[in-house]
Amino acid sequence: MALNFVCRVISLEEILKCSFGLNKTEIIIMKFLLEEKEELTIEDIMKKIKRDRTTIQRGVKRLFEKELIKRRQINLDKGGYVFVYSSKPKPELKEKVFKIFESFKESVGREIQKW
Repeated sequence: MALNFVCRVISLEEILKCSFGLNKTEIIIMKFLLEEKEELTIEDIMKKIKRDRTTIQRGVKRLFEKELIKRRQINLDKGGYVFVYSSKPKPELKEKVFKIFESFKESVGREIQKW
């Protein structure tokens, strides 16, 4: 989906990228997790989107820090643990984007008033 803003068409991907300060890999991971119905390990994500482990770990870490994805620890029978990741519910993500958009709209309105 794209929006036409006077002189420029803005894709939903660009809106997400700008709203949350995401890079291309983070957008790919986020979209992938939104489509998946189950929790996935770093290894699972790595295999599906064909990026190296470090890139996936960095992207997942940033998405988790921005509270865009969920993380759950699973303790292994033989000791140790593994984290699994999933998307936050789409309505929750939409609400975050709407809040950012409203803030942007208010900022633009103030600037127009000053002009």
